[in-house]
Amino acid sequence: MRYFRAFLFFLIIALSLQCEVPKPYGDLYVLIRDESGNLVKDCQVTIYSSYDDFINEVNEIQGPHVTDENGRAFFLNLSKGTYYVAAKYDGTNVEKNNLLVSSEIEVLASEVGFRNSITVIIWDSFLSNMVDAEGKRWAYSQFIDVTTGETREVPECLQDDELVFYRNGNFEYISKEKNCDETIDDNFVGTFSPVSNGSFIIIKDTLEQTRFGLYIVSASKSQMIAQYGPDFIVYDNIVSN
Repeated sequence: MRYFRAFLFFLIIALSLQCEVPKPYGDLYVLIRDESGNLVKDCQVTIYSSYDDFINEVNEIQGPHVTDENGRAFFLNLSKGTYYVAAKYDGTNVEKNNLLVSSEIEVLASEVGFRNSITVIIWDSFLSNMVDAEGKRWAYSQFIDVTTGETREVPECLQDDELVFYRNGNFEYISKEKNCDETIDDNFVGTFSPVSNGSFIIIKDTLEQTRFGLYIVSASKSQMIAQYGPDFIVYDNIVSN
């Protein structure tokens, strides 16, 4: 009788194991390249489950994982869902990240696993000095002729204008009172995004019409210099009170 009970016990265990349904999972392979297309080794990669967490760098799901010599980082046993990938590289005199580049991926899963992949481009981090989650405001400070180096004052109609860059890629142009063309309202909202090697940004309105482009020469936390046409334009950060 004792042996029968033991046999029955093990039979129940075996049947319960056979009836257990495997939990679906997916793996995510992340490939990191810089703005020139080169693979990036030793880049720190982190994944988040929401865009807000990605923007604020909180509540990471996994990471940071470091890319190998082939520019790859691996995230295993993920549940099905949407993830956001953040990548940062801090090398000798070089800092790059993808704070301004879309990095969303829908991870698929199955009982036997599913391989998902995404390529993330990282850019010079000076672009991150231009932005803030609540919007970083920049005012015209000075115009400098590219050819002669001569400086001149900001045109009167631009003296009350502000460029506002948001960390999520949104953009706002504010002209408080004086428009350069009184028949056109200078105010608009839209988006901005880096192109080429990351130093040139395109600014579009909500209708996806390109309003203008800026070649960013440099950007610190308090001052930005951009080329627009024949001029270098110096912008100063406006600190909110």
